[in-house]
Amino acid sequence: MSTVEPGSVLVERYRLVQQATTDLAAATAWEARDLILEREVRVTLVTGPYAGDALDSARRAALVTDPRLVRVLDAGTDGDGRRYVVSEPHTGTTLTEIVSSGLVDEQQARAIVGEAASALAVAHARGVHHTALRPEAVRVDGHRVRVTGLGIDGGLASGDTLNGRPAQLDAQGLVALLYYAMTARWPGQDLEAGWIAKDTLIPLPAQLDPSGAVAPLSTLVPHVDADIDALVSRTFDASGGTGGPMNPDDVTAALAPWGEVSVVASLPGFVQPEPEGPRRQSIADAFNGEGAPPVRRPVSGRIARSDETAVAGAVPAGYTEPQSDYTYEPQAFGQQHAPVPPPPPEGATQAYDQYGQPVAPAQPGYEQAQYAAGGAPQQYPPQYAPAGYAPDGGGYYEQQDGGFATQPAPKRRGVNPTPIVLSLVGVAVVAGLIWAVNAMMSPTGEAIGEASPSASASASAGAGGTDEGENSAEPSAPTETEARPVIDSAALLGTLEFEGATIDHPEAVERAYDADPQSFYYTTTYQRAEFGGFKDSLGMELKLREPASVSKIELLTNTPGGKVQILKGGAGGEVLAEGAFANTTTFELTEPVVSDSFTIWITELPQVSDGFRLELNEVVLS
Repeated sequence: MSTVEPGSVLVERYRLVQQATTDLAAATAWEARDLILEREVRVTLVTGPYAGDALDSARRAALVTDPRLVRVLDAGTDGDGRRYVVSEPHTGTTLTEIVSSGLVDEQQARAIVGEAASALAVAHARGVHHTALRPEAVRVDGHRVRVTGLGIDGGLASGDTLNGRPAQLDAQGLVALLYYAMTARWPGQDLEAGWIAKDTLIPLPAQLDPSGAVAPLSTLVPHVDADIDALVSRTFDASGGTGGPMNPDDVTAALAPWGEVSVVASLPGFVQPEPEGPRRQSIADAFNGEGAPPVRRPVSGRIARSDETAVAGAVPAGYTEPQSDYTYEPQAFGQQHAPVPPPPPEGATQAYDQYGQPVAPAQPGYEQAQYAAGGAPQQYPPQYAPAGYAPDGGGYYEQQDGGFATQPAPKRRGVNPTPIVLSLVGVAVVAGLIWAVNAMMSPTGEAIGEASPSASASASAGAGGTDEGENSAEPSAPTETEARPVIDSAALLGTLEFEGATIDHPEAVERAYDADPQSFYYTTTYQRAEFGGFKDSLGMELKLREPASVSKIELLTNTPGGKVQILKGGAGGEVLAEGAFANTTTFELTEPVVSDSFTIWITELPQVSDGFRLELNEVVLS
């Protein structure tokens, strides 16, 4: 038998990558890759007197499919006589690792064990049992519970579980997991048996009372639910659990309902990651590049962004900045502060500005302005004037590296627009008065301006002095309007009642102008194009929000064919256009027509697969 090592290929299919952990004494686990299906797998090589039992139970477990069960993918013996079981990779955190970080709260313990019980209930329905449940066989992967070792573990432990009732063993194992998660004590089957590897971390056994029963959960976990406490007591009483659950379904019913599973939520508060609160910016952080350095608000002037210039000579030689809670070099920051006045000479009296800030006393060669209201800008002696700042107080102080710079606010100069605006308003008022006087003093015809031809004809007839001419003058036709045609409502014309209901679906008429081409109005399906002989036409009157000028009408349909007319107004109105329906039917009117309603008059229905019907998706007026 050749030795397996990383890179070895088992049965010309599974390449072993690296050895994985397992608590089974007669097994060696490997992380591997399926070279045929290109996926990650777990290969377990089994040995010992129960290796055959492990292969048989693994083959039965391969028939069980549940996302909470690590599925068995393959089992067999290779050419060198090695017996192997291939399963899905083991992902997530074992219950042992979770409890090592802290006890699990009741809600999460119910959720974890409840999910495991539901998964084993699926296997129980197929006659497959685990029979070797323990903390290492349950994992939590995100919000999902994964039960590992179905078939393999029970097969290798069959020497210790052969005479037990497999369904009851699984039920007791599930309740033992619940007890362990909340107490870190194991009340289940002995984990110091020979099928468990000797280097495995074994949990402490549960405490027993004088009768041999496991200590009640309520004595270890305060305020535990009474039903959970009773479930544990029935399962691990002195009789051996005859009154407890007999299969995973009983455990599922006892624990339901439960909430969402979460590894983080299952840990106690003292190991929970606390949210990071607001953090004070320190000078040390600024030196280390963590965040922006602190910026002082200038006493006077304004903050402005500059792009260049240096700050050499900004601080007088020999000057030491007053100490604060932090010790730092101001020039180390990219942003510099305004120049600080030099210390007063001996015998001089310290002067202060209106804000209580110290200012340099008067010295030969320069003047110090007291920053009172209306005071002059600060004067600097030539030796203390910073680069970019004139000694006489003019100019500005710019900053290096694109930082902030302090500069006095400039005086705004410009033209006062108020007199100009008032003059323009006065001219407009005078012009309006002149126009109004001329309009009232001039004849009516001149005031109206150019009249329409029809109006002129009517005026001429009236000037003739005959009553006949005045009565025979016809009103002028409506001219084109600026109003936009907007369909406000629609109604069907020429509908019929049939068995108490109106046919042709008047309830769907709004779909013809709802601005949604996917919806459509539809008529009743007839067996003849002329409405089945029940009537000869059907109209849809479109009422506009206000009278508007329309020069083009577009009809979007799903059913080409048939015959249609466009009428001005309602039924019996002037025929503006006619033709057949198409997927997009466009009627260009010879001249714009002003009206407050238009009617689509259907005289023949288009043919469809099951008869004759119109489907009108959209009506567009423009």
